[in-house]
Amino acid sequence: MAKDYYSILGVPRTASQAQIKEAYRKLVLKNHPDVNKSEEAKTTMQGINEAYAVLGNEDKRKQYDTYGPEMFNRQFSQEDIFRGANFDDILREMGLNINFGSFGSDDIFGSFFGGARQNRNVGQSILYRMDLTLEEIARGTKKKITIKHLKRCSHCSGTGGEPGAKVTKCPKCKGAGYINRQQRSMFGSINTVTTCDACGGAGKYYEKQCRSCSGKGGSIGSENVEVSMPSGVTEGMRLRLEGMGDFGKDGNGDLYIEVHEIKHDIFERSGDNIMTGVSIPFYTALLGGKVEIPTLLHGTKEIEIENGTQQGKKIFLKEEGIKRLNGSTVGNEIVTININMPKDLSNEERGLVERLKELGEAHKDSSRKRFGLF
Repeated sequence: MAKDYYSILGVPRTASQAQIKEAYRKLVLKNHPDVNKSEEAKTTMQGINEAYAVLGNEDKRKQYDTYGPEMFNRQFSQEDIFRGANFDDILREMGLNINFGSFGSDDIFGSFFGGARQNRNVGQSILYRMDLTLEEIARGTKKKITIKHLKRCSHCSGTGGEPGAKVTKCPKCKGAGYINRQQRSMFGSINTVTTCDACGGAGKYYEKQCRSCSGKGGSIGSENVEVSMPSGVTEGMRLRLEGMGDFGKDGNGDLYIEVHEIKHDIFERSGDNIMTGVSIPFYTALLGGKVEIPTLLHGTKEIEIENGTQQGKKIFLKEEGIKRLNGSTVGNEIVTININMPKDLSNEERGLVERLKELGEAHKDSSRKRFGLF
């Protein structure tokens, strides 16, 4: 079930950043396990922390409000949600001198609650901007892209050690990969867990480092990726390709493809519909006739203009728009009629228009007489 972060923090959707921050502070003070001894406290606090990581960040909050809870949680991983989240300032205001650092998708509150959090070396996710034409968005498309990122070292298979080298347990963390430190606060004793600085979280040493990657397990390289983009994507939407980001010894990050729509010369998008305009001569507007109208995917279409068509009239071409994302319906093309009035007339044309004017005035007079207006 999608998470309603506003309900978790107990604030309205119109809440200011100050109100969101204050709500978070109160919930921490109420639900911290050193105060709240219930078994559910840790799980509750994890949800509160996640909600604040999103709503406390204006950009993430905007995306959450735009996509809605369900779509947001499908598109963004826990690593994305907590990336860049910094709880230090607000916690210091509450008397908690704890450095949370950068959060990934692990047990976010493991160090806060004194739990022995498993250290993980997960690769960074990467973002690629993909520019798409309106035609590509309407059809769906496949694109071949090249990304430059941290890849698994082929020589050591990502271990960081020279093949066959002896492995030694780290003496500082005793193979755990993390160090547990105890601190005192207004709530009592609090344990914090940090990555071992001696082994970098690996928990072990290789007698010989990999000569290709110098013990890092990965190296920068280029990779060709074919991306299938469905029809109906929108500006700013992100497609997540799991495990195709930077290499990490405990798992790769993800690759996010962010959609950007290239401005079209004659069409403008409005949801699943597309908008355009067509100019017709004034005599076609008066008498009616056939005109050619461009469509996004099917060339031009000939349509019938009714006699007496007025400036600004809208004509709908059914299912000539964009297929809805993950749906079967197709939008329409909406054409606005612009009547092209000539600026210069020949003597013959002017005479014809004046004759038309006379006929119009005569028709107007006869109508008045018929209805006894004078």
